Formats: sequence, structure tokens, C-alpha cells
Amino acid sequence: MEKIIYQIGQEIYAINTKPLPGKEVAPPLNMYEKYKVMRECFDSEGNQHLDVGLISSYNYIKSFETGEELPNGEIIHWCHPSRFSTEIPQVPGV
Repeated sequence: MEKIIYQIGQEIYAINTKPLPGKEVAPPLNMYEKYKVMRECFDSEGNQHLDVGLISSYNYIKSFETGEELPNGEIIHWCHPSRFSTEIPQVPGV
């Protein structure tokens, strides 16, 4: 998976709302909706995870790459950067 790094305050668009490969759940993002990066965290291998304002409904959130628990995962639903784009998406049928 391509490593993408976003900046705090940057506006990004959801382009993937399905579970990542090998996973069963996905964050409750709205496809093509604009989000703002509020916070970031990095796992032990330097992979970025984004807080775009989603409240977690889980006891923890794990890094996709390392499987380690991310901080405050019971509060913040951290999102993988591959779910987003800085480009305004072309909405099908519009």
C-alpha cells in the first residue's frame, strides 16, 4: 500500500469506506465527503493514522500495518490514510 502522509488541518475526501484487506470493519466514513485532519498518530513503524472527527464505538483501534493498539482508540476512530484523497472525487452519476 502506498504511504501517504497528510498534515493536521488539511482537508481530505473519503474515497474508500470498505474494510481494508483482511479486515472486517471500516470506519463510519461517508463516501466522497470532505473531512479535516484534526490529529495524527504514528505506530512503531512510522505509519500515520488520522483523526478526522469520528467517535470510536470500539474498545480499541489497531494499526493496519503493525496490529498494535493506537492511543485513545476507545474514543478516537483512527483512520488509515489510504481511505482519503486531497483531490475532489468524481462522484459517479453526477
